[in-house]
Amino acid sequence: MVKIHEVFSTSITLDEVERANQEASAKATTARSASANGGVGTFGGYDAAQRAPVRLCHASTILPLKHERDHHAFIPFSPMLCAFYAGGDQGMGDTSVYVVHIGADGCHSLVQKLDCPQRNQKANCTPVLFYLNQGAEARALREQSGKALHELEAGNFKTTVNDIVSEAKAKAEDMNMSPAQVRGTGSDVIALIYKAARVSDQSLSYLSLSFNDGKSFVKPRRLVECSPSQSRGPVRTKPFMIRKGPYAGRVLFPSSVDNDEGVAFADYTDDDLRTLNQSNEITPSASQKAKAAEAKVSLVQGVVQATLYEDLGAHALPGSEMEKLSAEKQDKKYSIVHMLMSASGAQVYQADSLDAGASWGEPYPLPLVNCNAAIDAVTYMNHLICCGRLIACDSEDVSAVDTSKNAPLALYISADGHHFKELLRLEDDENGIFTSPYLQIDRRHNLLYISYTDHRKAIKIRIFRLLSD
Repeated sequence: MVKIHEVFSTSITLDEVERANQEASAKATTARSASANGGVGTFGGYDAAQRAPVRLCHASTILPLKHERDHHAFIPFSPMLCAFYAGGDQGMGDTSVYVVHIGADGCHSLVQKLDCPQRNQKANCTPVLFYLNQGAEARALREQSGKALHELEAGNFKTTVNDIVSEAKAKAEDMNMSPAQVRGTGSDVIALIYKAARVSDQSLSYLSLSFNDGKSFVKPRRLVECSPSQSRGPVRTKPFMIRKGPYAGRVLFPSSVDNDEGVAFADYTDDDLRTLNQSNEITPSASQKAKAAEAKVSLVQGVVQATLYEDLGAHALPGSEMEKLSAEKQDKKYSIVHMLMSASGAQVYQADSLDAGASWGEPYPLPLVNCNAAIDAVTYMNHLICCGRLIACDSEDVSAVDTSKNAPLALYISADGHHFKELLRLEDDENGIFTSPYLQIDRRHNLLYISYTDHRKAIKIRIFRLLSD
């Protein structure tokens, strides 16, 4: 079993976001004035129009900073970046993405406000932060051990990462970039991907990079310019990296098409986002939909809000079977990935991949009902930890569950991925609007980072210490 207790909490309030919005607009005005006078003055690399009053903030992503660490008296706490969208409601066309730096003492400051470069695309939402070159170290460790890597092939979709790197090279001296940063291969290069669209159109993916460990971000560009009809990369939840085995260094991006025919899939990259491939689409079969309809369990005709986790038992802990497996069986174990999917008021489904996310089997139901359309998951000490407004059941038959009722935001834990129980209640009010949980795990320091939306007026950020009982 796993014990958990809170060691840190803070929140970013709507009042703070509104002040940051005003400050960003003032900076943009100054930048336009400087540019008109022949100077170089920009905010985020381009002009930003005056914004409408901020009315909400939502859909946060957090990233503990690897190269910036404060030594707390009790925990080795990493300062972090938090990004979210704020403005009018999603789809209103007047939102922006805000990136905030949060220090070890809880103080936070605006790093940047990002819009789309195109003036006719202002509905920005669901940002995701991650380290761009995280797969390089895993591949190097695999090669240093003398074990073979799966043959790396370029993906079908070429991204604009190298174009953004080339643009940054011209400003390398001004940005005080190291040689590794100039090449775009530095371990402190941070990627920010978010969706944007005109109000009535399908969203597209935009990418911005930070070459100085999150102190500033360059002008965003379309992530994939040759795929005009569909967004690419992650949708709301974090990327998942294959740590070991023949696919070490592969990064998977959980994604879905959020509509009445919702399908989930994974984009994946073997070259640190320089190219992308897409897995097969995942959706319940006709028989599963018919069975769900008969049991009056909502599927919304499909599955959305995907999140990924590794196969349980992949950590060679005392008493685990991992060390007893042959090298071949260990590699197979490392190549297994699971995807959790759900929709509002619907049963949670899972799909499995045996080839590190390239292909997925048919989804199957779990004994969990999601009372709100956002969940996230991590693994720790060979346990699965899920976060959401969930109801755990005794079996996969959830027909007796009243999906019209709410549930409090909580953490649930499972030792086998099929039986769940509540680990910690994050919020007691089951009717409170606590949504879009986002989880990050720091196994080295046994820390669980959580962010979520509080009534769309604040982003709550909490850190917990995890201990094996």
